[in-house]
Order: sequence, then C-alpha cells, then structure tokens
Amino acid sequence: MNTATADINPYLGILSKYKTSDRFQVIYQIYTSDYKEALERAKSIAIEQTIECPYSLVENTFIAETIVGKIETVTKMDPTHYVVCISYDTQAIGNEFTAFVNTLFGNSSLSYGIRLLAFSIPKRMSNQFKGPRLGINKLRNLVQINKEPILMSAIKPLGTSVEKLASMVYELASGGCSIIKDDHNLMNQSYAPFTSRVQACVNAIQAAYEETGYKALYIANCNGDGTEVYNRAYEAKKLGADGIMISPGLVGFGAIHQLSQDPNFNLPIFAHPSFAGPLTTTEQSGISPYCYFGQLTRLAGCDASIFTSFNGRFSYTKETCLSISKAATEPLHNISPMFPVPAGGMKSELFSSMYQVYGADVIFLVGGALLTHSNNLTQSTKFFRKQIKNLMNN
Repeated sequence: MNTATADINPYLGILSKYKTSDRFQVIYQIYTSDYKEALERAKSIAIEQTIECPYSLVENTFIAETIVGKIETVTKMDPTHYVVCISYDTQAIGNEFTAFVNTLFGNSSLSYGIRLLAFSIPKRMSNQFKGPRLGINKLRNLVQINKEPILMSAIKPLGTSVEKLASMVYELASGGCSIIKDDHNLMNQSYAPFTSRVQACVNAIQAAYEETGYKALYIANCNGDGTEVYNRAYEAKKLGADGIMISPGLVGFGAIHQLSQDPNFNLPIFAHPSFAGPLTTTEQSGISPYCYFGQLTRLAGCDASIFTSFNGRFSYTKETCLSISKAATEPLHNISPMFPVPAGGMKSELFSSMYQVYGADVIFLVGGALLTHSNNLTQSTKFFRKQIKNLMNN
C-alpha cells in the first residue's frame, strides 16, 4: 500500500480520543516496525518541535510540564509503520499561523521516515485562526449558483499578450464560465504585466456582463516576491478583481493568513498547489494531502483549494481526493467550509465520476480541455456548462 495516497480515515480516529481545551493534537506516521524505535522517535519529535534542546535542561520545570510536546499514544497500524499522537500547548505558538505550521512540522520534517498526517485544534484556536472569510455559501452567492458544481477555467498560456488574455476572459464569461483565473505562471512578465493584465481582464468581465447579464468572477494571480504578494492583492482589489490566487507552497501559509484576516481586504482567496508536490507525494516523509490541501489551507483562510484530481494527469487516488474534500468541508467549530477545486487534466467526461466523489459543493477547474474543445471558446464554455446541467438533471 502506498501510504502517501492511502485512506486517511483509519488514522483520524486516533485524534478524536485526546482532545483538550488548551492543547492541539497532531498525528505523525513513523516508519519502523519496532515499537521502541517508534517511541524514541516520538520523543524526539516532541522535543524537536518545541524546545529543541536536551531535555535535561528543562526537566522538572514549567517548560517540561507544558511546552514540551506530550506523547498521547503510539499505535502500530501495519508492519511498516506506527502512528503517534503528540499534543502541544496552544500558548506555545503565540498568535502567528507561521508559528503553528512550524510547531506542526518544523525541524522534524527534515527527518526521513516521519510524515505529518493531520491535526486537531480546540475551539479557542478557531477564534484565533478563523479560516475562510467567505467560504462555500458566500462564494456561491457571488456566482449566483446554488446546489450544483461550479465551472471554473484559466487563461493561458504563458507568453500570451494582455489583449488576447482579456479576449479569452470575455469569451469564457460570455459562455457562462462562473470563475476565470489567471494561470499560475502569469505573474508580472513583460508581455502581460500584472497591472495591465488585471485591468484588461476586469474590463472584459464587465463587458461580458453588460452584453449577456452573466457576471463571472475574475481571479488574479498575486504570487510574487516578499511584500509584492500584498501589494498585488491590494492592487487587484483596487482594479476591480473579484478574487485572488496565491500558492502557499511558494509564499507560505502565513502570507495567506495575514490577508484573510486583514479587515481591509475582503476578496475570496484561492490556493494553488504549485511547489507542493515534494511535500505531499512522497510516501515516507512530507505532509498528507488531507492536511496540506485541506486542513492547513482552510485554516489559513482560503475560500477554495485547488488540487490535482484522480483520473487527471497527476497521481492522486480517488481516496486521497476524497480526503481533501473531507478536510475542506467537514464541520470544524465555527470555521466555514471551503470549496474543493479538483483540477489537472479535467474533462467533461469525468464530471459524473467527480460528482459522485465530491458531491455538489465543488468547483470543476477545466483548463486545456475547455480551451481546445473547439475554435469558438464561448460555445465551448456553453457546452461544458450544459454537461454540468445534464449531470444534475440526471
């Protein structure tokens, strides 16, 4: 069994047994067949993720009693690995999301044979890390579509002029595509600079609306160096973009969290999976897709999480994709659910199987298959919208 893409459910039951009001729980896979080694590695994680010094320096102190991670259980799951549950004091992370991520899997991520599976937070942390600002229901209100999958596409390829990209936006919007995003490679290149591209695409959305009465959302890619992420997010808002896209693998979850909690920023945030592969696809290290694309992305404040779906051109199984959807939408204190956005080689022929797995609360991101369906992008978009309608009617 490839545990990198295995069903997460058998592991989640371990988390539910150790919930407290002042500590958050984390489960890790430890690859060894020996209990003593698993226990020693668990002790190492508990120290490495908190004090990072010899335990003798803090023995019989407040730090030892409270700050050092507590091993709640060590459970053998199969002949190849154990799962350990370690709890951490909520005060140890302050108020920063980056500190939370660092405590989950900081230095221990450098050790082969340890994999972060999932975490559980007490309610008090949901007041600190509030999750999506909009979530599924409010995002549905923006696109005015209820109780069915939402069609999304992307403008591409890299190297296309601003005028051509804006034309694509107009044609997609005229055909009824609800959400249109920049390709993740479009940043601030000379042939499609950020400001002129965003302004042209916003104008194209408005032109299509005035002609058809259908208001699509334009999502601007705001990835960039350092503070450029925030500069571009605010510039996108000023220019009239309907939302932004950020890749946590490129700029960090902390950047997303800061924007999502900013009272002066109210646009929906879409997370893109670029650079997340090394973290989520290796079997005996990294982070489970459930945790990365689901739990962390949602808690950081994203309203939608893009990930590679089964039957596409990448490697995730149906079970893995279902686990991501579960983490995106399952009840979590007062935190809103976020949209799962399966992508990566999606075609209209896959809509039925995707619907069976994800249900209605999903955004179908279709790129190349829609852009190459015919020579008329508007008619192609109408075809894909019709396939979703047919799916719901049947």
